[in-house]
Amino acid sequence: MKLDERVLVLIVTWVLTPMGNNHSVLTEEYLVYIYCIMKKVKINWIHIIKEHTQKFMRLSDYHYPYVVLISKFLLYFEVNLEDETSELVMVVT
Repeated sequence: MKLDERVLVLIVTWVLTPMGNNHSVLTEEYLVYIYCIMKKVKINWIHIIKEHTQKFMRLSDYHYPYVVLISKFLLYFEVNLEDETSELVMVVT
């Protein structure tokens, strides 16, 4: 793969639709996303992220996959979080 394709793979597997633990194997689903992005085919990301989140919620070792992405959006758009409360969530297995 070319460099830009490898970077795209990292973005898809770590940020847009984060995998559980094995980032070295690409599924057909990820390859379709990468192809669509490269060919500028429109993708309904809202639906994909919703489905991805629901899939992760069904797993026993569930970790919310979009914490970093949402945090980056909040920082980028300079959302004021001074009066917000935060809560530590423990995952019990």
